[in-house]
Amino acid sequence: MTAVKDACRQVVLKKKPRLVEAMYFCELNTPVDSLSKMYGEGMQEGSALFTVHAYLPVSESFGFADELRKETSGAASALLALSQFEAVFCDILTGDPFCVK
Repeated sequence: MTAVKDACRQVVLKKKPRLVEAMYFCELNTPVDSLSKMYGEGMQEGSALFTVHAYLPVSESFGFADELRKETSGAASALLALSQFEAVFCDILTGDPFCVK
């Protein structure tokens, strides 16, 4: 059993595994009067809304919608959708063997 476990570990380590973090695609919509609190990429045709697209780590998204509503007095709305996984960049000084360099 130990030999199989060690063999599996060696195979995984040979492929240089990386830690990844889930990312949300975030679409924010806000009216023109709330734009000073957000950065607008472009105006939606046929409406008075500006749209902002961004990527947000899932781990940092907790409370995001509440904070957005609080800062914009409820004028902005967010749509979050799981988009991708990105490699986690870590501190090289920690000596983490899975660190992306």
